[in-house]
Amino acid sequence: MASTELRKRKREEYEMQLFGFHSRAVYATMQTLISERICGTAAKLCNTIKEKYKLDSGNVTMLKSNQRQLEKAYCKAALSHLRIIQNIVNKYIAVPSNVLLEEDKYQRTQYTDTEFQNIKQRLEDLQQRAKRATILNASLKEELQILEEFPVTEDRVNILHKSIENGLKCTDINKQMYKLVEDYKQFSTNLFGAITISEKLKYNTVNNLKCKEIDLNSL
Repeated sequence: MASTELRKRKREEYEMQLFGFHSRAVYATMQTLISERICGTAAKLCNTIKEKYKLDSGNVTMLKSNQRQLEKAYCKAALSHLRIIQNIVNKYIAVPSNVLLEEDKYQRTQYTDTEFQNIKQRLEDLQQRAKRATILNASLKEELQILEEFPVTEDRVNILHKSIENGLKCTDINKQMYKLVEDYKQFSTNLFGAITISEKLKYNTVNNLKCKEIDLNSL
C-alpha cells in the first residue's frame, strides 16, 4: 500500500512538472463539481416544492431531511461513474514512462558502479585542482600587491641580469678544475720525478701502524 502511494506521488510530481497540475487535483475538482451539482439540484427541487405547496414549518423540516437523504443517495449512485471518470483522468492526464523532461534527460544514460566511482574520483580531482588554483591565485595576488608596494627598478633588473650571465659563464668549472689537477700532476712529475708508492704505504694510511707481511700464496 505504501509503495503504491509512493509511485502515485512520484507520478503526480512528474505530471506537475510537465502540465502544472496533476491527475489527482483534476479528479478532486470534478468530484467537487459533481457533488455541488447534486446538492444544488436537490436544493432547487426542495425549494420549488416548498413554494408551490406552501408547506408549513413541520413539512419544511421533513422536506429538509428528505433533501439530505436524496443528496446522499445520488452521491452514492454517482460513485461508479466517478470511478470511470477517475480512470479517464488518469489515462489522459499522465506522463508515459518513456518520456523525460528536460531537467531529467541526464537520467537517460545509466552508469555502472565502477563508472560511477570513476566519475566521482574525477570530480574529486577537479575539486582539488580548483582548490589549488584558488590558492595559487591568492598567492599571485599577494605577490602582485607586494610588487606594487615595492616596485623593482630597471637598475636592479640589469644587475640581476649581469649576475645571471656571469654565473652562466662558469658552467664548465668542473672540467677546468679537473684539467688543473692533471696539469699539476704532470708538472710535479717533471719537476720531482715519479714517486713510487708501495702497496703497504698505499693501503695502510695510519701512521706508525705495525703490520706483518704475509705471502698469500703460501697459505
